[in-house]
Amino acid sequence: MDNVSLSASGTAGPGLRRVRPNQSTTHRLRVIPWQGNRRVALVGPGRNARPPTTADLIACVRQLDRRGVTRIVTPALERSDSQPFIDAGFSLLERLHLLSRPLEDSPPEPSRRIHAGQAWHRSRVLQIDKLAFESFWQFDATALKEARTATPTSRFRVVMERRRPIGYAVTGKAGGHGYLQRLAVHPEAQGAGIGTDLVNDSLLWLHKKGAKLVMVNTQERNQRALALYQHLGFQPEPEGLVVLERIRPS
Repeated sequence: MDNVSLSASGTAGPGLRRVRPNQSTTHRLRVIPWQGNRRVALVGPGRNARPPTTADLIACVRQLDRRGVTRIVTPALERSDSQPFIDAGFSLLERLHLLSRPLEDSPPEPSRRIHAGQAWHRSRVLQIDKLAFESFWQFDATALKEARTATPTSRFRVVMERRRPIGYAVTGKAGGHGYLQRLAVHPEAQGAGIGTDLVNDSLLWLHKKGAKLVMVNTQERNQRALALYQHLGFQPEPEGLVVLERIRPS
């Protein structure tokens, strides 16, 4: 049990409120509530170079079980990173396409104005997110913040109509790689080129920042997103990503 230490704040019943790893984890695990649900935890690799071991994960699962967490899900994992989770009792939830695009040439300019995302846009873009994605993939405020802080440099942009956001994108950069962290367009505005403009804006920013390769992932069944990315020069990687889960035995 000395691999992971979980600390719950508050006394509002069982479940996960906040997690604080102790020194021995060296930040190999990242554990947060999923979509604000204290009984569902997101458990993934930490933000340093050392991946979690099966022992780390088993210890974490046991402590989450004791806290009353009934389901654990992972972020999107590369196949090589998923094995310790599988060995710790996780199973496949969903497969994702992983696509990449070199940034050798400057991408085209967007055809419409793209605005800098502001704090007051957050509630509106979260509404768009809920309309654009299935419930499991929807962002809450915490997930949006996580997407914006997952990389050393990031960009939050919106497309406006009648002074309200109708689409948004979060883009990140780490080293020579860029990442399309999130893209969502209101369903009533889809098909008008808004997604294309947001992606091109992101690619142009990444090119100016010196990124050489851009990565994005999407659900295998999300054919609209897949077609958009491929139209804009992204190609599927040989191996995709996986999302895993563990349901606590009843």
